[in-house]
Amino acid sequence: MKRRRTDRPGVRASRILTLLATLAGALLLPAHTALAAGTAHYVNCSAASNGSGTQASPWNSVGSVNSTSFTAGDSILFAAGTTCTGQLTPGGSGASGSPVTMGSYGTGAKPVIDANGATGPVIHLLNQQYWEIGGLDLTNAASSPAYRSGVLAENSSGGVLHHIRVHDMSIHHISGWSGGWYATNAGVGVQTDHTTPVSTWDDVVVENNTFDHVDRIAVAVTPDADGQGTGLTTGTVIRNNTMTYDGADDILVVKNDGALIDGNKAGYGGAKNTCPPSGQYCNGASAGIWMSGSTDTVVQNNEVYCHVNGADGTGYDVDWGNHNTTFQYNYSHQNLGGFMLVMPPFTIAGEPTSTVPSDGTVIRYNISENDGTNAGCPAAGTPTHGTGVFHFVGNIPNQSGSSVAVPLIYNNSIYVNQSGLNTPILYSRRGSSVTGTLSFRNNAVFNYGTGGYFTTSSGSVYSNNLFYGNHPSSEPTDSAKVVTDPQFRNPGNAATSSSYTGKNAYQVHPSSPVIRAGAVISGNGGKDAFGNTVSATAAPNIGAYNGVGGNLLSNAGFETGALSPWTQAGGASSSVPNTNARTGGYALTTAASGSGANQSLTVLSPNTTYLLTGWAKVANAGETLAIGVKGFGGTETYTNIATTSYTQAAVLFTTGSANTSATVYCWKNSGGSGAGYCDDLAVEPLASAANAVTNPGFESGALTPWTQSTGTASGVVASNARTGTYALQTGVSSSGAIQTVSGLTSSGGYLLAAWSKAATAGEEVAVGVKSFGGTETYLRNSTTSYAQQPVFFTTGAATTSAATYCYKNSGSAAGYCDDYTLIKLP
Repeated sequence: MKRRRTDRPGVRASRILTLLATLAGALLLPAHTALAAGTAHYVNCSAASNGSGTQASPWNSVGSVNSTSFTAGDSILFAAGTTCTGQLTPGGSGASGSPVTMGSYGTGAKPVIDANGATGPVIHLLNQQYWEIGGLDLTNAASSPAYRSGVLAENSSGGVLHHIRVHDMSIHHISGWSGGWYATNAGVGVQTDHTTPVSTWDDVVVENNTFDHVDRIAVAVTPDADGQGTGLTTGTVIRNNTMTYDGADDILVVKNDGALIDGNKAGYGGAKNTCPPSGQYCNGASAGIWMSGSTDTVVQNNEVYCHVNGADGTGYDVDWGNHNTTFQYNYSHQNLGGFMLVMPPFTIAGEPTSTVPSDGTVIRYNISENDGTNAGCPAAGTPTHGTGVFHFVGNIPNQSGSSVAVPLIYNNSIYVNQSGLNTPILYSRRGSSVTGTLSFRNNAVFNYGTGGYFTTSSGSVYSNNLFYGNHPSSEPTDSAKVVTDPQFRNPGNAATSSSYTGKNAYQVHPSSPVIRAGAVISGNGGKDAFGNTVSATAAPNIGAYNGVGGNLLSNAGFETGALSPWTQAGGASSSVPNTNARTGGYALTTAASGSGANQSLTVLSPNTTYLLTGWAKVANAGETLAIGVKGFGGTETYTNIATTSYTQAAVLFTTGSANTSATVYCWKNSGGSGAGYCDDLAVEPLASAANAVTNPGFESGALTPWTQSTGTASGVVASNARTGTYALQTGVSSSGAIQTVSGLTSSGGYLLAAWSKAATAGEEVAVGVKSFGGTETYLRNSTTSYAQQPVFFTTGAATTSAATYCYKNSGSAAGYCDDYTLIKLP
């Protein structure tokens, strides 16, 4: 929450500064001199004497700049590699298409303007417009805070002023009040002062700057206090800036219409909360990027990380009185308060829009990684109001009568895998139950923490989400949910050598269950966090990534509605109707016997191991359908599926020394009377196919290094083998064997593939994995012929081992397991 204040001071500090500057100009400086348009003025503060302002005879102090009134097309150029001491208050304005520009000349480091601890801004524009300032280094460090800023452009004209652009600057060590008002304690502050009528700005651009150790905030485009009525600044763009160690917030817009906040990176903010003297504005709470009293704000492609403020501390925040705010394509990680703060309406003296609930909030295609903790950051805070990935201060703000009142939270990827982390996914400071409704769809939630979800009023929608890991009792009911590993490429960014880092870590493998498993959402923006197209009609992925994971197969889910580039196999025809799909709208349907489809892959590499996965089912139980591969330089290999519900198959194959192609197929075996179905096939190369399981096929003839599970003893027998001579035989109940595999990578993605069968049909034999830092995962087979049981899992943030097992829980006859494979996904 960003509004804690005392009574408004009778005379605000920013106005005092303006008055002092005006008096100083009147008493100490010569009158401004008007010059012809288009003149270049040069400043070299290392020059021995003050010149006329030409390049050959430059000015040597800021005083000459401050005593001049500039006009359209003029430029003020500081010598590279030099330092000027003092504050800049140049006069005049440019014109549309012909701004006044301030920059540098020569080669070397950016010119430094050092205010040397003086109160106020380093560069101050008052009621001036059409200015562009770039290429300078601004600083104003002091031993104690005061109202200080880097660039401050103020409008008290009672009308609209235009075009302020601040670009390619280095602004650092600004010793402002970290708990004071925003624009007057900013790296770049663009401010509207209290006037009647209301003053506003149009066309404010702050881009490509670097901010470091600015107190309070890097960029603020705001009024000078609350209570600015309905006037809105337009055309604000804040993009591609880098911010580190801001004392409080990073970016704020208040009373803006159509602001774009795009491509900024902000880290380590929120460590300070020093307020001005009593009676002045005071607020020690902060978040990374946020807005208040604004409409149609778009916040996209930003990264906020390691925010340490204990009061709010989130990466992003939709605060009071906003309409139609969209957060998309952002990356948030290790922010103490969580990913997203959502404020309810409340009362601010003199600010009527604060009582209006924010409506039309859309939060889509964002990535939240280990938010709710500062673990791994150079500094950490202590939360005073709790933490949550989605952090609601109170009830859910729903504006009555608005067609988009309900917050829409969809297609976000959320990762919580920090040891001991209990960050709730949906959290409110009011408690475990809140009023209001929201829509929570197509989100991929990876949760190895213990945090849960608040409950909402009836009418909330939870649909097509992935909930993987721990499943707290408060997890929302979702009839279309997915509960298996999303197979993120580099979850937690744990593998620093990975080619998938930053938000790219949350792309998925082509075998991921999220692919095409989402629900179509109207007005979805048309693309995901990585620039992939999101269709308005075809099923999207779950989560922030809508690609195919680098799948080497084309039309792998048959979503074109046609067979090509698959080709017919066998004498009877296969087809692609819009029925029996596992995900999306289409699947391959074979004929009853000796029928299927092939796809030729011609982009493979020799001597390389590949993983083929796919899903299949048969119309008639007991009949079999094979997913397999041939023509790769090795022995044809396949997996048979005999279930009437979709079951996944995993096939490893290694190309020959001169082979660059293979044929992948789905094939309904001969002798059946019902169709077979295939969907969601995938092929990807493996960096290594090393099997982490020792004695995986029990071919040593002994159990070691497997050990007995509790209960009836298991043993290795020279019968019932799937391949080779030996297999594991369990007892009839409470029996099995387990092997702890060490040397795994923490936060690593793995595939366990093994085979099992039961001696008596209907009894179950489980293949599974546990003690890997996540929730135990297993699959069960109840047939009397061997069936494959592939399990994908991700190790915990501090876990480098896993226990894989075969287990027969109950029954009257033995179970059998064979051919274990445990491989790391690339």
